[in-house]
Amino acid sequence: MPTIRKAMNSDIPFIEEHASRLLDFGPPSWRMPDLEKMVAADIRHNMEAILSIDPGVEIFIALDEEGNPAGFLHMTLQNDYYTKEQHAHITDIVVVKSAEGKGIGKFLMEKADEWAREKKSRWITLNVFEDNRHARLHYEKAGYKKEWIKYLKEL
Repeated sequence: MPTIRKAMNSDIPFIEEHASRLLDFGPPSWRMPDLEKMVAADIRHNMEAILSIDPGVEIFIALDEEGNPAGFLHMTLQNDYYTKEQHAHITDIVVVKSAEGKGIGKFLMEKADEWAREKKSRWITLNVFEDNRHARLHYEKAGYKKEWIKYLKEL
């Protein structure tokens, strides 16, 4: 059975190695020239979270049955735009390729629910690219619904 633990500084190489999984689906074509910058930004944000002492920012590492890192979850607390009520937000969730289809993503999503409840959040948000149909399917299966639709116009 998989387990989960809070990330440590020694997990930074694992995060660096697998942060690109966030973009494996193929980001929007207009972002492709910035793919390396996007991966670097994902690595930087996750490293900052590991080093953070803010209790509203945490990263968790999922371990497979053999104790090998199989994925990670980056959680933050954010304030609602309208009410300013604090809520949980899944900043990043990654399952390594070799662990796909083994329940690690579901396990991490359950950890997100648990963390949100511990933080007294009434809801959890996340962002996903429109073209990431695989992730969207999993989020919807887990009970997430669309709230915002962000439009973008290239100039």
